Parts: sequence; structure tokens; C-alpha cells
Amino acid sequence: MIAVESRIERTAPAAVTAPEPSVDGTLVTIKVYTRHTRTCPKRDRSDWARCNCMKWLYTYRDGKDKSISAKTRSWERAEQKAREIRDSLDPIKQLQRRLEAKTDGRSLDVEVGVAVEQFMAEVARLNRAEATCAKYKLTLGRLSNWCHAQEVTVSFLCELDVATVRRWIHSWKGAPTTLHNQHQRVIAFFNFCIEQGWLKENPAKKIKKVPRQQEETLPFTREQYDALIETTYHYDRRGEQRNGQTTNSRRARAYLKLLRWSGLRAGDAACLSKSKLREDNSLVLYQAKVKSKNSAPVCVLLPAAVAQELRSVPPGSVTHPDYFFWGGESKRKSEVSNWERTFTKIVAKAREIYAELFIDNSGEHKPSHLHMMRDTFAVEYLLAGMPLEEVSRLLGHSNVLITQKHYAPWVLQRQQRLAASQRAAWVAMGIEKGHSKNKSSRKFARAHSASSRG
Repeated sequence: MIAVESRIERTAPAAVTAPEPSVDGTLVTIKVYTRHTRTCPKRDRSDWARCNCMKWLYTYRDGKDKSISAKTRSWERAEQKAREIRDSLDPIKQLQRRLEAKTDGRSLDVEVGVAVEQFMAEVARLNRAEATCAKYKLTLGRLSNWCHAQEVTVSFLCELDVATVRRWIHSWKGAPTTLHNQHQRVIAFFNFCIEQGWLKENPAKKIKKVPRQQEETLPFTREQYDALIETTYHYDRRGEQRNGQTTNSRRARAYLKLLRWSGLRAGDAACLSKSKLREDNSLVLYQAKVKSKNSAPVCVLLPAAVAQELRSVPPGSVTHPDYFFWGGESKRKSEVSNWERTFTKIVAKAREIYAELFIDNSGEHKPSHLHMMRDTFAVEYLLAGMPLEEVSRLLGHSNVLITQKHYAPWVLQRQQRLAASQRAAWVAMGIEKGHSKNKSSRKFARAHSASSRG
């Protein structure tokens, strides 16, 4: 006990009292204290609550003590977190939650692991994408592991109240978009539990989500795209004669051209069936839903040279006769990974040959990844004046708002209207004399198109 007290004195404030026995006989203490900065006038008072220094939580349980950050400068918020931890460790509180669940008519026999298994079975029944299933499995697997790792194991769904779920969410790490998407999956899981009658409310909905980070759309310039295609003539992963006509070079070149001129995602292009390419060089993208019983196919036209090159692409060692690139058995994710590795090698070679296009003035590598081919497809059509709604249809977006969110800055007509409105405002301010509207629009279109091509 002497060793424990010495640690308390070193890591915890003097105001922390000795631990008191809990209902189950274990010693538990959870206290808030302030970790002052060196310049704080109250740095000798760890129990001082009214300064702007960070607040910490001192915990003692089962003969072990530790300090964790409350991640707040507010004493009240820190006290709230301490109270939530106390409640989650209190057997009486746990029993109370279970009794409340019984009163509300919720089932007490549903364990967290059983609920996760049934939810995953429902996801599989709905034929969700393989990547979607994997993400749900990863997120809910983390939930199950976290519940088992708690000092008092969280076994039943009714024990996952707002305070407990918040403690789990606060332990997450990752980028803002990753945290946001994981929170969405947790909400979907609890919604399923509510539909089954296992829970009365969704605890994850009462916790604010981390805002998603907006990723910038980065298309390749025309010069960069041409350089990548030219680099395929110098690429062969087996070290064969680099004349651009080896099997690997031709397959890589055909795949990149397919991405650029079809707008397909990397996985859709990697697993593309030969039956999708028609005699008129149109490529069937997907079946659009219409009001009638029959759905209408949405197609994109490929340049004749690209379509011919795709038809004559040589098969790989395991390519299935019905597909351009795919063997027919491997998973889509594996195919994408293989093409990403190939593209990484092509980009590395392009940086050697065309350094001015792929390396900025500071010596940093410019972004280069497969999805930028899809961005290039969309941006080039928007700059050419194609309406946003039609580009959205070619991309296969379920809503034009999705397209607008990512590609609105590249819509030529919108930029022209904004430029015309600004010039009209300048004339009203007396800053600039009136100009011909058509002349200004043409000048802006040429400037914007040139900047997009680097």
C-alpha cells in the first residue's frame, strides 16, 4: 500500500482522497484534477477548477492507479466524464439499466456478440458490396473487443447506453473522414437492433459525429496523362524488352486508357466483362432504374482507337476468356491492389522521365493515384461544357448532388456566370468599364481551361 500511495502523490493531486470500497468490495477512486502550466499562478493547487489549464482524471482500481486526460479545459465537463466512468463501473447502475430495459420490454438475453452476428447476416442477405461488409465487420469487431476488454465486461446490448458508447467512441483514432464513416456504421447497427426490438433508442445518434473532411478533386492534366501513357512503353515488370509491345505494357496501357475514357472505378474496370463493349464502341456502364418494368442501360462512348486497343489487349497468365483483365476467381479488392501496385511503378518511372510534370518546385511528389483517372474523365467533360446532370449519369451517381459536391468547381458555365457577375459588380462600383459579356466569358473559359491543364 505504501508503493501505491507514493504513486498517488507523484501522479495525482493532493486533494485525491483514499479509495473507498465499492459494492463488490473492490477499491475504486475516480477524481478530477488540474494539470497546470508552468505560468499558471495556481500551479500549486491541483484542485483549482477556474483556470484554463487542462483537466485530467485520476483513477484507482484493483490496486492500480493511472491518470488519463479528460481532453477538456472545463472542470464541469471533466466531472461529467468522471461520472460516466463511475456509472459504467458501478454494478448497481448496471443492474438498474438491465431492470429499466426489462420494464421497457426490451430483451435482456441478447448479447452484443449475438447482435453483431445477426446484423452481419442481414448485411450479407441484402447483398452489400464486399468492401461494405468488410468495413462493418471491422467496426463491429472492434466494438466486441472493446466490450470484452473493459474492467467490467459489457455483455448485453442494454448496457450500451450513451455514456458507455461515448467512452468507446472517444477511444477511436484516425482521420476525420474515417471517424465519421465509422460512426455512421455504428448508427446503422443500433438502428437494426431497434428494429428487432432489442433497444428502445439509438445511443450513437445522441453523440455528435466528427465532420467529414472534404477531399479536393485532383484530375490529371492532359500533359500528365500523355506522359503516363508514354511511360507504359518503358514499363515491364518482368524485365523483358522494353519496346512497349510486351504483354504487361499493353495491358497496363489499355487499362489506363479504359479508366480515362470510361470514367469507371478501378475495380469495375479491372473486372470488366467483354460483353459490356458493343460493336458501336459503346460501353455499358450500368442499368438505370426507370418507372417501367424494364431498366435502360447507360452507355459511354469510347474513342475508336481506345475501343480497338481494348479488344486486342493480350490476356494475362490467368485471364478468363470472358474478361479483359480479370481471372474470374480472385476478389475485386485483390485485383484493385494489383493494379495499384502496377500504377505505382508506372508513376515512379514517369517521375524519372517527366520530373517537371510529377514533382513540384519544392521537390515534393504531386498526387498520383488511380481514382484521379475518373476525376479526369469528369472534369474534362465539364470543362468542355457538358451539363452536370449528364456527367453525373455517366459516373453512375445516385444523385446529382453527389456530383455537384465533388465537381462543382469545374462546371464551366457556373464559373462563367460567377465571373460575369463579378465584372458587372465592378462596373457598378466604378472600378472597371463595361466589357462585352461574350468576350469576357470567352476569355475566362480559355484561362480556366488552360489552368486546368497545368
